[in-house]
Amino acid sequence: MRAAIADILGGLALSDLSRLDAASRLQLQRVQSSAEQLARLTDETLAHMTGDTAAGADAPVSTTLGPFLGRIAARWTAHAGQHGVRFTMDRAEDLPARIGTDPAALERILSNLVGNAVKYSPDGEVALRVHMGPQEALCLRVSDTGPGFSDAAMARLFDFEGRPQDSARPGSGLGLHIVRDLAQRIRGQLQVANAPEGGALVSLILPRRAWAPGVETPAALEALPDLSGCRALLAEDNPTNQLLIRQMLETLAATVTVVEDGQEAAEALDGGGFDLALIDIEMPRLSGIDVIRQLRATEAPGTPMPVLAVTAFVLSANRDQIYAAGADGILAKPILSLDAFGEAVARVLRKRPGPAPDTAAAAPPVDPVHLDRLLALAGLEDGRELLSRMRDDFTQVCKGLAEGRARDDATLLRARTHVLISLAGAVGNSALQHQAEALNAAARADDRDAIGRSVAPLIAGVEAVCTALEQEFLGRYGEAAE
Repeated sequence: MRAAIADILGGLALSDLSRLDAASRLQLQRVQSSAEQLARLTDETLAHMTGDTAAGADAPVSTTLGPFLGRIAARWTAHAGQHGVRFTMDRAEDLPARIGTDPAALERILSNLVGNAVKYSPDGEVALRVHMGPQEALCLRVSDTGPGFSDAAMARLFDFEGRPQDSARPGSGLGLHIVRDLAQRIRGQLQVANAPEGGALVSLILPRRAWAPGVETPAALEALPDLSGCRALLAEDNPTNQLLIRQMLETLAATVTVVEDGQEAAEALDGGGFDLALIDIEMPRLSGIDVIRQLRATEAPGTPMPVLAVTAFVLSANRDQIYAAGADGILAKPILSLDAFGEAVARVLRKRPGPAPDTAAAAPPVDPVHLDRLLALAGLEDGRELLSRMRDDFTQVCKGLAEGRARDDATLLRARTHVLISLAGAVGNSALQHQAEALNAAARADDRDAIGRSVAPLIAGVEAVCTALEQEFLGRYGEAAE
C-alpha cells in the first residue's frame, strides 16, 4: 500500500498542474492531499496493528505551516464545492512559518471539524480562520452557517457515539470524540460554542508550549542542505521515484547518477567517485541491504560514505536490518515534501560528513526548534534562568575540555564529553553531539591520536554554542545573560 501511494504522490509531484484549468488543478490538489493523508493513516494503522512505531516517528516533528494550510484549503474547497457549500480560509499575517506539531494529527482534526461543518451547512458557508491568540496561542477556528449544536448534542458532545437519538443527520457521533483524543495528543484544547448569529464555532487552541516552533518568520527558516559539488548515486528501480528523487537532489544542487538495480549500484560504488548514496532497499538482482553491506565491507577505513536507505518497509524489524547493514539513515516512502527529503539528507551528512557539501558546517550551533521547545516547557518566567543555566553548563564543559587537553587527562575529557552529549542534544546540535560521542569513545579507549585530533574542533564547537546562546538571550530579553 505504501509503495502504491508513493507512486501516486510521486506522479503528482512531477506533474505540471499549472497548465490545467482551475477546476482540474483543484481536483488533483485534492487527490494529492488525500493521498498524503492516506499515507499517514497507513502508517498509524501499521503501528497500531503491530505495536510498532509509525514511519518517521524517530525524526523530529516539524511542519511548514503555509504549505500545510494550502493543502487543507485545496482539499476542502473542492470537497465543499461538490456539496454546494462555499469553503474559505482566513490566515493571519503573523502566523509562525513552522510549527512542531504532528501534521497527521492536525490534519485529521481539521478534516473532522470541516467535514462536520460541511455536512451541516447545505448551500451555506464554512470558514477556517487561523490566527494568533493571547500568549502566542495558535488558534484554528471552524465556523459554519448551519443550525449549530442543540442542547442535547452539547450535553453529549465528546461522548463515545454521543449523537442524539433524534438527530436528522446520519452518523455515529464518533467525530468529535476522536477529535478530542487527537487534540489531547498534541496538547491542544477544544472550545465549542454556537455563534450569536447562528451556526457552530469549534476552535482548536494550541498553547505556545504545544506548537513552539523556534522559527517565527520565513526568513528564519533553516536552509535546505546545499549539495553543490556533491556527487550522489541514486539506486532506484521505479521510474517515478527515480525522477522525483533526482529532481529533489538536483534542486539541492547535487550532481546525480542514476542506476536501476542493485548490481549496477554495487558496481558503481565499487568504482568510487561518489560523496553520497541513496539506495532503494527492494531492487532487482541485488537488494539494497546487500548493496550497503558490500559497500561497508570494501570501503577504505576512516572514509565511510553517507548512505541513505529509501524504502516503503518501515517497521522496526525492517529498520533494524537496514541499520545493521550499515545505512546512516532511512527515508520512508512516500516522500511527502522537499523539506522532509532535505532533512533526511542533512541528517546522514551530519552523521558521516562527506568531503563535498557544507551541510554540517552551515547548520546553526543551536537549533531554534529544540531551544524554543525547551523554553516553552520551562514557561515564560523560567526562560531566562533556563537559558542562563544552559550557557553556564556549556561554558563549564568548554573549560573542562581545555583543562583535560592541557593536562592530557583522558578521564576528565571522558567526564566532560559525557555531559556534552546530552547538552548538545538538548540544543539540537547533532554534529556536536556526534563529535562528543567520538571523543568520549576515544577517551574510554585511551586513544591518544584520536583524542589529539578531536579536542580542538570540539572546543570550537562548544564555544560557538556559547556565543549563540548569548545572542539568543540578548534577542529574547534585550540584555546579556548574567
